Amino acid sequence: MRRVAITGIGVISALGAGREEFWTSLAQGCPGIRPIEAADRTQLRFQNGAEVRGYDPREHFEERRADLLDRFAQFALIAAREAVEDAGWNGELS
Repeated sequence: MRRVAITGIGVISALGAGREEFWTSLAQGCPGIRPIEAADRTQLRFQNGAEVRGYDPREHFEERRADLLDRFAQFALIAAREAVEDAGWNGELS
C-alpha cells in the first residue's frame, strides 16, 4: 500500500469557489444553504439548497468542452486543478 499526502486543496461549493473564498466564508460562519435561485422552486419540495452561485463554465473551459461535461464533472475538474496548483505539484512522481 502506498502512502498518500494531501498537500493541496481545491474547492467549488456553496460557500465559495477557490480556497481563499471558501475558508473565509467558513471562518465567518456564512451559510451555504440559501433560497434556490437556479430553478423554479414552485415544483420543488424544498425551497432552500446549497447552490454554487455565479458559476460560468466559460471561465474554466472551452465552450465545446463545457458542453460535453455536466455541471458536476466541471466542478470536480476545477477543484482537482486547483488542488494540484495549490500543492505546487509539477507533474513528476517521486
